[in-house]
Amino acid sequence: MSISSHPILLAALDLDGTLLNSSGEVTDYTRKILSEASDRGVVVIPATGRPLASLPPVVAKQPWVRYALTSNGAAVWDLGNDPLGCVYSRYANAAQHETSQPECIIRRCFPVETAREVYEVFRGLPGGLNIFSDGRALRDTVQQRFFDERFARLAAVRGTEAIQPNDGRFTILREQSEWMSRHAHAVEKFCMFFHSAEEARQYLPRFTAIRGVEVVQGSPDNIEVTAAGVNKGESLLALADHLGIPREATLAVGDSENDRAMLEKAGVAAVMANGMEHIRRLADIVSENDNDHDGVAEIFARLGV
Repeated sequence: MSISSHPILLAALDLDGTLLNSSGEVTDYTRKILSEASDRGVVVIPATGRPLASLPPVVAKQPWVRYALTSNGAAVWDLGNDPLGCVYSRYANAAQHETSQPECIIRRCFPVETAREVYEVFRGLPGGLNIFSDGRALRDTVQQRFFDERFARLAAVRGTEAIQPNDGRFTILREQSEWMSRHAHAVEKFCMFFHSAEEARQYLPRFTAIRGVEVVQGSPDNIEVTAAGVNKGESLLALADHLGIPREATLAVGDSENDRAMLEKAGVAAVMANGMEHIRRLADIVSENDNDHDGVAEIFARLGV
């Protein structure tokens, strides 16, 4: 593949395994490089499978954050001058924080019947299901028990997978099915984690068989479902159009399957050294350093962003 000669004006960064290191942080050097790019006029955005409520505060506090692509592209937000306050506005304990209201400039939810069909396939499976809606992550108490156990297990090992504490960013429902009966029209994304990658592979065909959806895996032990045509790539290009930026001036940086669409659609596709092998094959450029060693900063430097 050849790299576009057009200067990069919009750069979309996946979080887990890409911008964030294994400790869930953005290193000082990477912060410096991204801030300098922003000061030169490059629009740098987090592009994540998470909902707005789960955008890490360490990311929301970065001076270059103004826009955020969330829920695998089901929503794109203008966070104005108070990104952290906008994130906190979607916390269950929002009243305990100083908040601001974001503007959702792109939203693509499921058709009602499709959302109900997908939910029924998820029901009863041996995992923990998150429903993303209006920037919130919705679980019930049964799901939360699964995630408490998963958090404890992942905290004991070092890896690139997201570890998100229950610090108010999750909205705990009395019962998910009750919520779905009234709000199926408002679902951005379904995201289930299983006990193992093998378990996720076992159930994956049930979702790929559903008409009118997109199915990806952000990690080997999960399944993520959005409506057909909803992905990071389509929303990246929609934001570029909104900002008057040509496709050739866009950069996508990622590492996993849920980054595929934005890597395929961006003007320049960059993949981390720690990226999945088949995702690295999509790249115009692969970093030499992984997410624990400033791989994103290296890509910016090599491309002159």
